[in-house]
Amino acid sequence: MPLPPRQPFQLPSTVTILFREEKDGRVSAHALDFDLVSTDANRELAMKKIRLAITSYVETGLVNEWADDIRFPAPERYWPEPGAQLEVGDPITILSRNLLVYSASSIANEHREAHSLA
Repeated sequence: MPLPPRQPFQLPSTVTILFREEKDGRVSAHALDFDLVSTDANRELAMKKIRLAITSYVETGLVNEWADDIRFPAPERYWPEPGAQLEVGDPITILSRNLLVYSASSIANEHREAHSLA
């Protein structure tokens, strides 16, 4: 199957992050728009790590003129189902632009506070 033609880089206006609990009890945060994953002891720490990973990844790509390779979405099977309820978190600022943060979780019965997505 041939690859789709490359498009000029545009920073997305949103980023979707999926959380899941791993077998060892740690929590993974998967930034689906860039296919980046970070794992830590809990959701809050995993979120902090993935936010830093997104910022570092995009800025490094732009500085090194790798813009054509920055957008690399995760396979479709990882994305939430259409109509899934998503939480809105604090935006991530990259190059004076804000990316809105949406998150979904496959962690059952987890306690969430309204401000825990920072």
